[in-house]
Amino acid sequence: MPAFVTTFFRWLFCIDPIESDVKDPVQKLMNGMRVTSKCRYNASVRLKRQSQFSFLSTTVLSLGLILVPLLQNSDIRLAFPPKVLNMLQIFLAVAVLVYSVINATARYETRSEALNECGDKIKDLIRNLRREVAESESSGVSVDLAKYNQRYDDVSIDAENHTRVDFMLASLEMKSDYRYTGLLRAFMYFRAGVLYAVPYAVPTLLLAGEVVFVTDMLGVSKIFTPFLQPVSQDA
Repeated sequence: MPAFVTTFFRWLFCIDPIESDVKDPVQKLMNGMRVTSKCRYNASVRLKRQSQFSFLSTTVLSLGLILVPLLQNSDIRLAFPPKVLNMLQIFLAVAVLVYSVINATARYETRSEALNECGDKIKDLIRNLRREVAESESSGVSVDLAKYNQRYDDVSIDAENHTRVDFMLASLEMKSDYRYTGLLRAFMYFRAGVLYAVPYAVPTLLLAGEVVFVTDMLGVSKIFTPFLQPVSQDA
């Protein structure tokens, strides 16, 4: 079998070792800190995006809650009777209240800042370790790894731990440390994307449902209309 075919199959099925085998304890500690700092930064960005999307969702739901009674008081012909529109207003009011309480309890902004600060501290620790390693090579004095391990543990517990999706994205981005190739790399991207999108599923469905209901109400679309019209006629 030609060499390029063997190389292609090894790349496609990720046969080669994924993580490089590091023997030097200093480099091993440094690599671990680099991965952790990258994971903390990813977690910080993830929480910040969730906070922004939660704010957007609450805003859109609140605007829908305001729009429905304004349309009711106008002379525009609406596809739904008043009882159905009142039901929508009650649902939107409860959704905004519950979603606001959940967002306040989640403390996305505070947690994001703590994780970003933790990543910065680990980066500073890496720079200090590199500087001390360079000085030790010239002076011949060994680096006190126990001290850096303790400081690393102290810094790591300052914030919450990152999630699996944060580590998956970090390992995919750090190609020199984790060599995911071929089908395994594609599967990792797909799995990370699914895990990353899970927190956005419910608010996205709420926003889509509100938009569809408003367009149905104005007669632009007829998605919910066939299901709600018989109820309105019975009423």
